[in-house]
Amino acid sequence: MDLPVVVGEVVSGSAIALATGAVTGGTAWVSTKVRELLRRGTRDEQDAVIAVLDDQEATPEERAERLAPLIQAHFDAHPDAIREFMALTMTGTTVYNQQNTGNGVFIGGDHHGNLTINHGGEPRV
Repeated sequence: MDLPVVVGEVVSGSAIALATGAVTGGTAWVSTKVRELLRRGTRDEQDAVIAVLDDQEATPEERAERLAPLIQAHFDAHPDAIREFMALTMTGTTVYNQQNTGNGVFIGGDHHGNLTINHGGEPRV
């Protein structure tokens, strides 16, 4: 397998992993992961990727399709980033789910839903 084929597969795999991670991980995950992976790029490049992932009207497939050229452009400018994105495609995303039951401070004794931890992000009201 030659390098362009591998890079194309990493672009596709990364776009899919980020798009599906955005659905399950939420805004905080998206921002953190994108800033980590695209740290060699500019803030505008990072923001462009985050904007694609934050598009709530788009399906994961549509997001992945729109991400691919942005990731390819990042690889063209920073070929050393390919290895890190390759690791993302191999390991995928990590999503944690939490369910609380029993007595305590939970409404009705149970909490069923999402937990959002927004380290360093904008306060949510």
